[in-house]
Amino acid sequence: MHYDRHRGWQPVKAKKIDVLEFIYDRQVISSHDLMEQFEYTYSSARCRLCQLRKEGFIQQVTTGRWCLTNRGYDKLDYRGVIKRKEDEKERIKRQAEGRVWFVDDGRIRTAKNVSEMLLTFDEAMRAVRKLKEEGLL
Repeated sequence: MHYDRHRGWQPVKAKKIDVLEFIYDRQVISSHDLMEQFEYTYSSARCRLCQLRKEGFIQQVTTGRWCLTNRGYDKLDYRGVIKRKEDEKERIKRQAEGRVWFVDDGRIRTAKNVSEMLLTFDEAMRAVRKLKEEGLL
């Protein structure tokens, strides 16, 4: 339970590590960001930020804006959050490299099914010739 001076005792809506991970993702946050993400009241959001500041996990950048300190990064690293986030970014990057891209009506799109991935031999040859003319191959 968490005490909100305006509403009394409230259930905990987010763990400390969840809030730190949210700050890691956003880089800089305000109490309003916590209110939107975790459905905190304004006073609960301010209380959470003050608690994290007192513990040395965040610091105030400007009025009402907060970011992680080295201790906050260390806490996330210790809990494996940073490695998990980096692995997730790498996985998404590999997925993007494996996608098939094509141009349709001047827009670059990704193929969503096998039929969009198939080219006739003539279409492929035209594309190769055009790329060679433009000096891209």
